[in-house]
Amino acid sequence: MDYLKINTSQNVDIEYNVASIGGRMLAHLIDYCIFFAYFILIFIIYKYTFDYEESVLILLLLPILFYDLFFEYFYNGQSLGKRIAKIKVAKLDGTPASFGNYLIRWLFRIVDNVILFGSVSVITLICNSRGQRLGDIAAGTTVICVSKKVTLADVVLVNVPEGYTPVYPAVKQLTEKDIETIKELLRFYRNNSYSRNSEYADRIRDALEKKMKVKVQQNTFYFFQTILMDYAYFNK
Repeated sequence: MDYLKINTSQNVDIEYNVASIGGRMLAHLIDYCIFFAYFILIFIIYKYTFDYEESVLILLLLPILFYDLFFEYFYNGQSLGKRIAKIKVAKLDGTPASFGNYLIRWLFRIVDNVILFGSVSVITLICNSRGQRLGDIAAGTTVICVSKKVTLADVVLVNVPEGYTPVYPAVKQLTEKDIETIKELLRFYRNNSYSRNSEYADRIRDALEKKMKVKVQQNTFYFFQTILMDYAYFNK
């Protein structure tokens, strides 16, 4: 599997797994199954309700035309197929993709996936180590694997032990996004890539200290573990 190093706006490199051709094809297959089910529904509605009115048919088919653009923009780079296949669109510079990026990918879809039955897309993906089809190259995006969310059972304990006393009550000020960031950093540690992201981890630690108004004596890794335990304690 190819790896992609994305340089974030904080000048920190983070590695992601590039989505495989098989993963992308699975996502397309799922999306096409959704299209097929929708077509059947539309046919039934069109035949028995609108008496073959062409303008109505065009209107009913518009959701299919804009399906990818809509879902990728409003659902963080994932169509329903991509969500199930656990892949998503991401920008190469690490910043969030904009509507313009998704629009370019959508406009190139005809060339990538329709002309020559998608062979253009497959050839481009094979020749491109960043996992990009033509639309991705034009938009400055790629498609990456979305890691399974790390749970408390994955990184600390299965349950908060009886009699546990939280160390940082101010953890209640943290958001779910903060907790997910910590879990992601601990996942890097488990995959032996934590050292490559230590600078990023230190910045997150400093930000958490300021947000919680605490001064931490623990090392960064155990501090993050404690945060998760405390968060689980207050949210059990």
